[in-house]
Amino acid sequence: MAAIDLDDDLTIKESPWRGRIITLAIVVGIAAAIGAGLYFFYFKDDSTTLTRATEDLEVKRATINQTLIISGTADAEFNSNLIFQASGKVDKVNVKVGDAVKQGDVLASLESDDLANNLQSTRANLRLAQLKLEDLLDGASAAELAGADQAVAQAQSAVVKAKNDQKDMLDGATVAELAALEQAVAGAEAQLAGAESSREKLDNSPSAADLAAAEAGVAAARTGLTAAENSAASAQNGVIAAAAALTLDESTYCALDSAPAFCTTRVAPISGADAALMNTALISATPGVPGAAAGVIAGNASYLGAENSADSAAAAVDSAEDALTSAEKKLAAANDGPTSEDKAAADAAVTSAEAALNAAQKKLADVKDGATDLQRANAQTAIDSAEAALEAALAKRAEAVRGPDANQIAQAQQGAALAQLTVEAAQIRVKNAQIIAPFDGVVASINAKPGEFFAAASASGAAIVLLTPERLIMKMSVGETDYANIRPNQVGGVLFDSIPGKIYPFRISEIGLSPSITQGVVTYTVKASLVLPADAPRPSPGMNARGQIITDSKPDVLVVPPRAIRKSGNDQVVDVRRDGGVEEQIVTTGATDSAQVEILTGLNEGDVVVVASLTSTGRPGATPKPEPTLPGNVR
Repeated sequence: MAAIDLDDDLTIKESPWRGRIITLAIVVGIAAAIGAGLYFFYFKDDSTTLTRATEDLEVKRATINQTLIISGTADAEFNSNLIFQASGKVDKVNVKVGDAVKQGDVLASLESDDLANNLQSTRANLRLAQLKLEDLLDGASAAELAGADQAVAQAQSAVVKAKNDQKDMLDGATVAELAALEQAVAGAEAQLAGAESSREKLDNSPSAADLAAAEAGVAAARTGLTAAENSAASAQNGVIAAAAALTLDESTYCALDSAPAFCTTRVAPISGADAALMNTALISATPGVPGAAAGVIAGNASYLGAENSADSAAAAVDSAEDALTSAEKKLAAANDGPTSEDKAAADAAVTSAEAALNAAQKKLADVKDGATDLQRANAQTAIDSAEAALEAALAKRAEAVRGPDANQIAQAQQGAALAQLTVEAAQIRVKNAQIIAPFDGVVASINAKPGEFFAAASASGAAIVLLTPERLIMKMSVGETDYANIRPNQVGGVLFDSIPGKIYPFRISEIGLSPSITQGVVTYTVKASLVLPADAPRPSPGMNARGQIITDSKPDVLVVPPRAIRKSGNDQVVDVRRDGGVEEQIVTTGATDSAQVEILTGLNEGDVVVVASLTSTGRPGATPKPEPTLPGNVR
């Protein structure tokens, strides 16, 4: 948008029709003037009359602002077309159009489980590298030194043992060792004989004795069950008798005192509350009551004892039944003979005993024969290995005491740095699969949907558009002739075409250095921060506005209205009241704006100048309708 150029606006371009149009316009103008004159003089009685008058104005000090008329467009301070930096399927869109978001909010994300897992793995590797470096820098702890000492001691013991084993092998077995080996052979032979006997017994099973014992067990179990059942029946009869006796005792007591609950309905046994009442009745002064109460208590105890005996007898019956079942199973097993599993287990026991006997016999034979060349070589190899392990343990202990060298520390530091770079790279890949709000703003549009594939730098445009509708700027184009007058922090005001009557102040925030050339016209882009009054409507990005910029300001200067100054030859003069009259005064002027002119010489503050004014008189009751304007009379 180019600034308003008054010279261009007033320039009339040449045209073949120019003369004809001008002539026609003059004729129409003359006719209109004659018609208007006739109308005002002969037909319009309440016409407006113009009269020339004067007014006195005091010369005062004021501020003169020099301005530049501009036009521009509102835009969001921040307006960003956000895209994914990686390609993939959209997983989530966390916002909708119109949502207000904060800087750092994740607005959308691609499917990135693998990226997240990789980030977690790289962080774990980084922590391990940092711990390794810290351990090197801290040196060996007391526990580590103690462990190194213990490892040296164990290695020394292993060397001593290997040498002793070699010596024992070369010296041969002692009398005691030979006796022990011979005893081991005898034990293995006895174990084999037992296993073979058990296996042979299985082949001869069942014997007549085994069957007779099993049958006797069944008969004994049946006898026991019959006895238990008889005892249970007897115990149940005892319960019935005890219940009858208790009922009789209750009736005896209730004939004297009907307070207990069992006096209404005879129960067995009596409740806890009735038992407590009977204990209290034992000390009653009523004749016969203590004795009757004692009878109820004794009868209740007898009943409870009978029930316990019946329960025990029933349990004995269950036990006798279990014993009979077990005896019958044993008899059935004896009749069936050994199973294939039993025979397999016996065979395995025999095989194991034979292997143990062979091993014992071989070991005894080897000891009697002495060490072989291979055994001697193995013994020496064991000594060499133990001594190498001792040297390694001593070296590790010395390293723990000495601490790490510069090369080890450098390698650990390089490993930690490389792990950190790996984490940062993984974080970048995760962020590339997200759209993160770069500033506080409002979502203007969304072009990504879950499940859709979105390519990095997609030709389809921005996935999400974010802007700041509450933080607006003005974008203006300034011509090259006005460019030198524009400076940062200059202020101005604009009127929006779509919001009449509201003036919005602004301040220059950015002056573009790169020119734009269109058909030979050079312009520069200027940006200004727009102030939004609390009670004013909010402009929207893209709205057109007209206004002005204050390019220079001269405070506290003497000023008069432009209409107070007139030309007199080559001089500028004003009319001043002095000594009761009006005299002409030559003045020199400085800066000017549309409302006032700076006076450099010729007048003093407080002087009174006479200014011609045009007073209009119209119809009675007529009132002017002013339009909102900026200081430069921009409407």
